[in-house]
Amino acid sequence: MQAMRSVLPGTKAEPSQSLVEGDIRLLGGLGGRLFRLLAAIDSSGSINQAAKDVGLTYKGAWEMIERANNLSPKILVSTAIGGRTGGGTRLTPAGKNFLQLFVQIQEEHAHFLEQINQRLENDQEILFLFKRLIMKASARNQFFGKVSDVAIGTVNVTVVVGLKGGENIVATITKESAESLGIKIGSDVIALVKAPQVIVVTDFGGYRISARNQLKGTVSRIQKGAVNSEIAIELAGGDSLTATVTNESIDTLSLSEGCSATAVFKAGSVILGVAS
Repeated sequence: MQAMRSVLPGTKAEPSQSLVEGDIRLLGGLGGRLFRLLAAIDSSGSINQAAKDVGLTYKGAWEMIERANNLSPKILVSTAIGGRTGGGTRLTPAGKNFLQLFVQIQEEHAHFLEQINQRLENDQEILFLFKRLIMKASARNQFFGKVSDVAIGTVNVTVVVGLKGGENIVATITKESAESLGIKIGSDVIALVKAPQVIVVTDFGGYRISARNQLKGTVSRIQKGAVNSEIAIELAGGDSLTATVTNESIDTLSLSEGCSATAVFKAGSVILGVAS
């Protein structure tokens, strides 16, 4: 649905930040633009001026009016040329009634949206879900979790983020960043990791590595490109993590859908975000 634009007389203003928005569209393709045109004609008495007010060409405005007149049981707009009343374009009584009906529908629609948004704003879990869905970021990996531990060092802060499936992601950020974001135990955060920063390991060969994040899972998808491939690894808890590796690495690691693999990335590669 698109954002509602309340521009007709007597309508309510749209909330500045609505989680649910929508336009009113009547059958036959009659939408808000026609009614804005009718309101402008009613106000100005000139179809030329009304067309300018709603961003239509003169021809486009007439085509819209002619179609509405043809579809309506009664003429909605009439045009008088000269005479005692001075000519001009006017709404007929049927047109005025039609416009007023739409204004009333729009008011009820705005009230309905307001009630829905109030209900959503009172549900913190739903509100947080909407906010994180709205966020746009280039990082392919976006995990939503809760801070389970915060260790403050001299310069940096180590933050442990618990995912819904029980896995943890460790992030290292500056003390300044932790303070500006208000990071603390229990905070809801989003952890972002770019796909090229994720290393895929199938066999550690008896070695241990220093990277703090080592998330084991199952390869669920391999999307091959001309040079690189995109690997999706599904974690035990249900989250998925994407890595970008070369096509040569696919063959070297014998990667295939269904095989076990571990996604490895440094704590410094994790970006944390909080809802504003």
